[in-house]
Amino acid sequence: MESQTETPNSVRMQRRELVDGGTSELYLTVAPRPAVDLQTQAREVYMAIRKELTETGAKIFGERMFATAEAMPVVKAIRDAVIGEFDDGVPPTCIVITRSPIGGVFSGAQIHAIRSDDSPTVLHCCNVTEGGLSAREFASNGHRWLYINGLSRGPGSNQCPAAQGELTEAEQARRMFFCAGCFLRQYGASMQSVPRTWLWLKDICDWYDDLNQVRRDFFIAEHLIDPVRRTTHLPASTGIGLYGADGAACTIDLLALPGREDEIELIEAGGDQRSAYEYGSAFSRAAMAPMPGGRTMFISGTAAIDEEGNTEHIDQVIPQVDDTIAHIRSLLEDADCDDRHVLTALAYCKTPAVERAFRERWGDLGWPRLIMVGDVCRPDLLFEVELTASPDLAV
Repeated sequence: MESQTETPNSVRMQRRELVDGGTSELYLTVAPRPAVDLQTQAREVYMAIRKELTETGAKIFGERMFATAEAMPVVKAIRDAVIGEFDDGVPPTCIVITRSPIGGVFSGAQIHAIRSDDSPTVLHCCNVTEGGLSAREFASNGHRWLYINGLSRGPGSNQCPAAQGELTEAEQARRMFFCAGCFLRQYGASMQSVPRTWLWLKDICDWYDDLNQVRRDFFIAEHLIDPVRRTTHLPASTGIGLYGADGAACTIDLLALPGREDEIELIEAGGDQRSAYEYGSAFSRAAMAPMPGGRTMFISGTAAIDEEGNTEHIDQVIPQVDDTIAHIRSLLEDADCDDRHVLTALAYCKTPAVERAFRERWGDLGWPRLIMVGDVCRPDLLFEVELTASPDLAV
């Protein structure tokens, strides 16, 4: 089921609901109205979210907010004050964007909530007594889903193991992945049960090769890559040049389905694109997983890259945007989906000029989405999109 609330004097809330029996998942993609001050924008966004959660009885399972570094403390404080009893102590993933002449300093919020007789519960890291990682787990009908929000191992985080001195970007990534794997094992999961990761990478083009090497080493240690047998088991992923509000070089969101590893379909090559692993990036193009409300397709960050792994249409904004959307639609088609089945999406534009071109050309695109200015993983890539969709969404 879908709905959209938008008036000249309100926020733009796009709502998708995926229902399976007595359980439903709500995907809320909420953008502020322009031409009002930041405090009003943030208050209206989170009042709209609070109203939706109150009326539906849904509880937050995953949450993100996107704002500039200067705006983030204001947005976060208003969020904390407005959300009230819906704040279970797990902080949202707070991602820093670049200011946009169109979108301003606050792009909006994404909420993934669950309505059920069962509610998500909070999990804490067993190795750190204060300030450690927290996450959420939803358990129902003998199945479990675990969601980690905003894990980083930067200078400002409570380190496990303890950190000495400055940490390079690669060392921060190594510690972040180690912590993710450790946390999963504490709760009976592993990287084998992960269909989807999201990576937010500060100054991405300066160290993306290092990130790929660290990730590959971690995946080998976690038995996702077997160099001898040449087998892979790669989650879908996004690696984008925005970063966590704590200033860390890398931040991760992660979804796991412990005990249901055999039900996760990892689509290493799909649509009209070949495997990204063939040119050094260890992620699948998409993943299909059984979620509480139905089958869900997680499409990785997708850009204008051809079958040989080369950037398409260098320095040409519109052709890159058009090809990116075509690649996404090709993946959707493989899963018996189309634009109507999209639950939520994030669009990343390298510059304000790219953002303007995308908005003008694809303003009527039916995907619930937030649009942000931020770097992409190659200097010559101008645009990237990731999304979540479901063939089970009633359309």
